[in-house]
Amino acid sequence: MEAARVHPVLSILGSKYKPFHENLSSRTHIILLPEAKTLVNTSIDLDFMKKHICCKSHLKNVYVNLAGQCIEIDAKYVCTGYGFEESRVCEILKIETNANYRFLKIIFINIPLEGGAYQGSAPASYVNDEDGQADRQLYGQPYGQPYAQATPQFSSPAGGQPSAMQCKHDVTLFFNKNGNCREFLYTQLLQFTHSYIIVKGFENCIGKKIINMVDDTLKLQSSANEKTFKSDMRVPLIKYTYSYLYNIIWKQLTKNYQQIERRIQEKMNYLRKDISGFLKKLNLGAISLFHVETVAFRIKQIEKCNNPIDKIYILDNISKIICEIISCTNQHLKKQKLPIYDINSDSLITILVAAISFGQIQNIISHSIHLHMYIDNLKASEKIDKLSFVFTIFHSSIIYLCDMKEA
Repeated sequence: MEAARVHPVLSILGSKYKPFHENLSSRTHIILLPEAKTLVNTSIDLDFMKKHICCKSHLKNVYVNLAGQCIEIDAKYVCTGYGFEESRVCEILKIETNANYRFLKIIFINIPLEGGAYQGSAPASYVNDEDGQADRQLYGQPYGQPYAQATPQFSSPAGGQPSAMQCKHDVTLFFNKNGNCREFLYTQLLQFTHSYIIVKGFENCIGKKIINMVDDTLKLQSSANEKTFKSDMRVPLIKYTYSYLYNIIWKQLTKNYQQIERRIQEKMNYLRKDISGFLKKLNLGAISLFHVETVAFRIKQIEKCNNPIDKIYILDNISKIICEIISCTNQHLKKQKLPIYDINSDSLITILVAAISFGQIQNIISHSIHLHMYIDNLKASEKIDKLSFVFTIFHSSIIYLCDMKEA
């Protein structure tokens, strides 16, 4: 990791873009410095500078760079948000304060926010072929090698790089210690890919099948390993199974609901023409379009998820963001001595409908069904109030769009 005084970005900023640098404020501006080795063949120009210099917004952990894009910064990670072409999680390596460089903070990160020596994980392709050859190749084994000897290779589910990596580690460790479980689950998955039928309206049967496969797999682990892993492996294995079967399930879901999806897209397009008018009509006119855009970027991340659990994490985060947006808006309303907004299901649904329409989320019905497949098959003890609330808000937003009449 480079010291601030020799970092190439600071060197170029102070020499090539000196007037721009001198206009920055040491009280407000923060610069993000990627490791120099990740900047090979990267053009460190003014556009790069603007994207990596940001200021704090009024939302918790949310910053806006000089290019108008949103960035989230917490104690460990920097995450790209609204305005970026891809979602990226950067690890914070070090934070410095150095008044000589006219910045409030200098944050060293492991990779740049865009470009650089970074390779995102491409989603795996699960081909439903006749002899299972593609299934075997997916797991890095030659055709003809027994499944029990395979080493699984995962695509990283969307919704947070650190948790995805932990899930991969947990499942790999579990399979390494329980070869019989691995062989059993692979056999079940192979049978499913060659015999599955998804009946419209009965998708929860597929969700039940997935839960049963995972539960039956866990029953085969040795007693010693059961004490080690306990029930902690259930969720990672469910995520893994949904991810493995994603392509074949998703293809059928989108096919089954393509007509209603088309009608909802038309309603989204209609509402998108006047988001502000829609919010004003439902007595939330003080909610800014910037806030709607922020939520829209977040909700659009579910399009990258290949399992419903990660989608739930995203929706949970969105509900928190919307509550914070309403709270911040209320502070401004109080200063103007105007009535404040209630933080309730109606206000959350209204803002979420606006965000879904603004972001033109694709296959929104299929996403809801995908969530139903998982949630409807949870045990009563697993259906916590928070989970039910988050899903209900999302589902109610979709129902609102379905029932909405265009003027």
